[in-house]
Amino acid sequence: MRGIIRVGDATSHGGVVTTGSTTSQVMERPVARIGDLCICPIAGHQSCVIIEGDPDVIVDGKPAAFDGHKTSCGAALISSVPSSGRT
Repeated sequence: MRGIIRVGDATSHGGVVTTGSTTSQVMERPVARIGDLCICPIAGHQSCVIIEGDPDVIVDGKPAAFDGHKTSCGAALISSVPSSGRT
């Protein structure tokens, strides 16, 4: 099962998710969705956005991001939640 992505979760490039839902949290951290922001330490990638999400899990009108989904700089998102009920 894939873990949901939350603010503060890492990316495969060593970056971090910086924005998420203002109304939905998992374990006291906002849920990240398509369009939410992340930062990337790789030169030229500094500001990036989440570009993939699960269309079956909508949070504030946007698909929620899960482990393995991608950012605009090509990084994969890494969930700090072991599982969230998604396969």
